[in-house]
Amino acid sequence: MRRILIVGAGQSGLFLAHKLIDNNYEVTLITGKTSPEIRRGRTSATQFTLQRVREMEHEAGLDFWSDQAPEYNWVDLSLRAPGQPPLDISGKQSAGPGVSVERRVKMADWMEYFEDRGGKVVIHGVTVSDLDYFARMYDLVVVAVGSGELGELFPNDPSRSGGAQTGVLSQAILHGVAPSDKGEQRVSVISTPGGEVVCTPILTSAGPATSVFTMARPGSELDGSADVVGRGSEAMLRAMMGRLTEHVPDIAERCRDATLVDDNAMLMERIVPAVHRPVGMLPSGGLVMGMADAVVTSDPVSAQGWANSTICAQKFADAILARGEAPFDAAWMNETFDSFWEEQGKHAATFSQMVTGFWSGDVPDHFGELLPAVTEHQEIADRWISGFNDPGDYEKWMFDPDSCRDYISRVAQQSSE
Repeated sequence: MRRILIVGAGQSGLFLAHKLIDNNYEVTLITGKTSPEIRRGRTSATQFTLQRVREMEHEAGLDFWSDQAPEYNWVDLSLRAPGQPPLDISGKQSAGPGVSVERRVKMADWMEYFEDRGGKVVIHGVTVSDLDYFARMYDLVVVAVGSGELGELFPNDPSRSGGAQTGVLSQAILHGVAPSDKGEQRVSVISTPGGEVVCTPILTSAGPATSVFTMARPGSELDGSADVVGRGSEAMLRAMMGRLTEHVPDIAERCRDATLVDDNAMLMERIVPAVHRPVGMLPSGGLVMGMADAVVTSDPVSAQGWANSTICAQKFADAILARGEAPFDAAWMNETFDSFWEEQGKHAATFSQMVTGFWSGDVPDHFGELLPAVTEHQEIADRWISGFNDPGDYEKWMFDPDSCRDYISRVAQQSSE
C-alpha cells in the first residue's frame, strides 16, 4: 500500500484525502488546527460551489449540506462607470444552482469525516525541515497550502498567469441582510473601477446568512485597509460599511440592520495572485508536489477558487491511481499539473483576466458590441453568467471576435422570428 502525506486541510487537501482513502491508500493529513479550532476560528474568503463542483462533491460522498445551504440560480451583475447609468445584467446558471458553505463549517466537517473513515490527522505546524524528514517516510508528499515557508518551495512560473491582480479583500458574514429587490436567493455583484462588491447567500454554523465582500484595487475608494490597522471585527465592519455607504449605497442600505454572525466573522487580507511551478525541491534533494492554492492563487470575484481546488485535487487523485507502483518523479508531477491547467486552470485565468481587466480596458475591442447584446437578449445573459460554472465555455463564443459576432447574430435572428 502506497503512503501519501497531504499538508493542508483545505478544499483541495481534504478532497484529495477522501478520494485516496476511497481507494485504500494509506493517507496522513497534517494541519495546524483541530476541527474545533477551525470552527471557532477566523472566517476565510467566501467561495462558490457551482454545479460542476457540486456534482464532484456528491460523487465523492462529500455533499453534506444540500438540504441546508441556501441555493442560488441567479446572478445580478451591475457595471457602474462613474457619471454613467449602471449597466445591469441578470442571468440564470443553466447547469443548476450553486451554494456557498462557509469554510469553517465545510473543512471541519470534512476533516472529522476523514478521521471517522480511518484517515490519520496530525495537528502540527510544518517546516521545510519537517518535509525533508517526511519525504523519506512517504511515497508522495503533496503540499496544499501556499503561504509562508512552504509556499516558497515552489518557484514562480513566468510562462503562466492566473489572470487576477493584487487586491484587498474585506469580508463580513452577516445576519439580517435585506434581500435585493429581485429576490432572496440571488448573488449580487457590483463592479466599479475601484473594485467589486459581492453579496452571496451562505451557510454558516449559525444557519443561513449572507457574505458581503469587497475586492478592492489597492488604494482605491473601496480599499479600507488603512482605516483598520490593528483593530477588531466591529471596527473593520464599520470601516467597510462606511466605504459602502459612500460608494455603493444600495448594498450598504441592505446591510443597515445586519450584524456579524460571530466575533470571527470579519476578514481583511491582501491577496496577491500568482502561478507557481508544481515541483518543490527540498534541501536533501527530495521532491514535494504543490497542489491548488500552493501553485495557483485565485481572485475571489471570479468564483473559481474551489473549482480550481477541486478539479486540481481530482486530477491529482486520478494520476496517483494511474501511477501504480511507479515513482512519483518530477516529470510525473509536471505532467499532472499540466493536465489540470489545460482542463481548468488556463480557462479560469482567462476569465479572471476579463474580470480584473474590464475597467482598465484590458478586454477585447468587440466587447463594445457584446455588452448591449447581453442586456438585450436573455439567452446571452444566461450564457455569460453560466460561464462562472465552466469558464472554458467563454473561449467557445465570447473571446474570439468572429465567434462572438456570429453567436450574437444567431440569437438576434432567433428572437426576431
